[in-house]
Order: sequence, then C-alpha cells, then structure tokens
Amino acid sequence: MESSSGDLMTVYAREVSYRVRPDLMNTIEKLGAVGISKCFDCGACTVSCPFSEELGMAPFPRRVIKYVKLGLEDKLVASLEPWLCYYCGDCSDTCPKNAEPAETMMAVRRYLVTKYDFTGLSRLMYLTRLGWLLAIIILGGIAFLIGWLLKGPIVLERTELETFAPVDIVDTAGIAVFIILASILLVNIYRMFRFSVGSLRGIPLTKAFIELIKIVPLHFFTQLRLAKCTFKNYWYIHLMIFYGYGLSFILFVPLLRLTLSNKPFLFVDPLSIAGILSTILLIIGASLMIKGRLEKKTHVWRYSHHTDWMFITLLFLVTITGILTGVFRTLNYPLPTYISFALHIVLVTPFLVLEVPFAKWSHLAYRPFSIYFYRLNQLRGGV
Repeated sequence: MESSSGDLMTVYAREVSYRVRPDLMNTIEKLGAVGISKCFDCGACTVSCPFSEELGMAPFPRRVIKYVKLGLEDKLVASLEPWLCYYCGDCSDTCPKNAEPAETMMAVRRYLVTKYDFTGLSRLMYLTRLGWLLAIIILGGIAFLIGWLLKGPIVLERTELETFAPVDIVDTAGIAVFIILASILLVNIYRMFRFSVGSLRGIPLTKAFIELIKIVPLHFFTQLRLAKCTFKNYWYIHLMIFYGYGLSFILFVPLLRLTLSNKPFLFVDPLSIAGILSTILLIIGASLMIKGRLEKKTHVWRYSHHTDWMFITLLFLVTITGILTGVFRTLNYPLPTYISFALHIVLVTPFLVLEVPFAKWSHLAYRPFSIYFYRLNQLRGGV
C-alpha cells in the first residue's frame, strides 16, 4: 500500500489501483449510517433483501457496505446498487448485530447526491444542520422580497388574488424556476451516468433507447419496486405524496393562468376538484409520515436525518398554507387570502429549490435512472 497526497491512499493489487479514502466511513456515519461500525460482514442482509436475487451473484447490499468500510470511494461513487435499495428495512430487522444496513444504504444515497451535484450546495446542506436552515431562510427571504416589490394593489373590498399577485409575474417566475431546477437535476443525472456507466460505447443505441422508454417512465410513475417491500404502506404513502404533489404541480405551473384568478373558488369546477384531491393526498401522506416518524414503530421511520424532517415539515406547511388560501378565497376574506398566499410562496420556494435537485424529490429521478443505467451496463456485457 502506498500513500498519496492528502488523506487519500492508493492500493495496488493485481495491477489494478484503487483510491482509498480512510475517512469515508466517518462521512457516511455523519449522513446517517448509525450502526455500520457493528457490521462484521456476515451476509444476513443479502439473504433477507427482497431485491438481492435480481442482482445475480452480487452480494447486495453487503458489497456497498464493504466499499464504505474499506474506503473505496471510487467504487462507491460508480455503484448503482445504493439506488436499487428501496429502504424496506428487512435487512436491518434481521441483522444479528443491529448494524442497521438499511440506514447505511440511505446514508450512501445522501452521499451520492453530494457527489452528483456539481454546485456543491447539497454537501453543505446534508452535512450541516445550519446549512439547511440558512438555505430555507435565505430562499424564503428572497421570495418574500421579490413578491413584495412586484405585488399588485391590495384590494380589501373583495378578494382579488390575481390583482394582488399578477399572474404574468407569478407564471413567468414559476416557469423560470422550473427550468433552472430541471436543468440542474438533468446535469446531475448526466454526472451520475458518467460515474456509473461512463459512455454508450459498446452499447447498441437502439436497444439503449428502447430500454429508456421501457424503464424510466414505468418506475418514475409507479415506484413499482417498493411493492416488494414487506411494509406495503410505505409504497402507498409514497404514491399519495407523489401524485398529490404531481397534481399540484400541474395546476400551478402549466395551468397557473387558469387557477390564479379573481374568480371565486368553485367546488364544481374540474380544476378545483383536482386541487381538492391533491390536497387530500398530500395531507394524508404527510400526516402518516409525521405520525410514523414520531412513533418509530416500523424501521422505515425509526431513524430520521434532519433533511427528512425538513422535507416533511416544508411539505406539510406548503400544503396547509395552500389550503388556507383556498378557504379564505372561498369565504371572500381578502386580507387573510393575500397573507396565506404570500406565506405559501415563501415556503414553496425553498421547498422546490432545495428538494428537487438536491434532496428527496431528486430521488424520484435517480431511482428510475439507476435501474436504466444498470441495464445499460448489462447491455454492454451482452446480457
């Protein structure tokens, strides 16, 4: 073993070199791997995992844990296996040493997000509690300042939400933010591709395109692999939140000019019905997640990273302020409507900016693409 510069070392074996990062396990522990130091490589996690058979002879998730313990950062960053884990918790429930392998896999996913992210912001926010809090305050403050400077007249005789929040300004800002966030996420997905696949060399392009169409939409819209988990409610709750926010996104980004208006809220209007359905799904999903994390009765909610609470809290507050805006608008209470809508924008800004490219929402993209990239590596191998 030969030392190299900094805190990295290089291991030479069979003419193949591997860069070793001695502090890698410490970093993963900071990201939530609460019991990894107890692991003694028995392989019980591989036996109990419902997904291990799909990976053939690969010792999943044991191999990923081994990478962490040995400090094999390059191997870890190139691995897609952490994304093929859906956090069922079966491995942790059967671990004889309470090493919590599911938490290690979750922590590794957080670590990989920091490696894919070219901005470096996710590393700051995942590794420090203050980072997330500062980001929320700064982004919320910027949204409030811009909103205050660009707001329209405050009509108090009746509720005129579009007058208070001009639709041209809100719509333009929303589309601009969406394009920026989508661009960051796409660049990060490309970096994930470069780390894990490298290039399309040796892969039939027609087959690669066909597999893209077959795999990514299916797993993005269904999160189907979660159905293999013993705790099925975990899948249902994810779907409720996904489709609840998906409906909300459709209503308030591409259809904003129809939903942000001075017209009274009508319960018989199709858009209003879609909004009510979205709200119900989000409230139920967020409430069940909060309840589960407080009770800690099932493994998926036994441990909570500060970013988990940030996601749930912002999601709940965004939903509540959206509900209040609709209620006050229906009751024709002008000032409460404007205040709750302003709070909604202040909260939704950090929620989207932080979650879409850097945190929980990004997982919705990384997971289906990991399955696709895994398939590309199989195609290169002739499988």
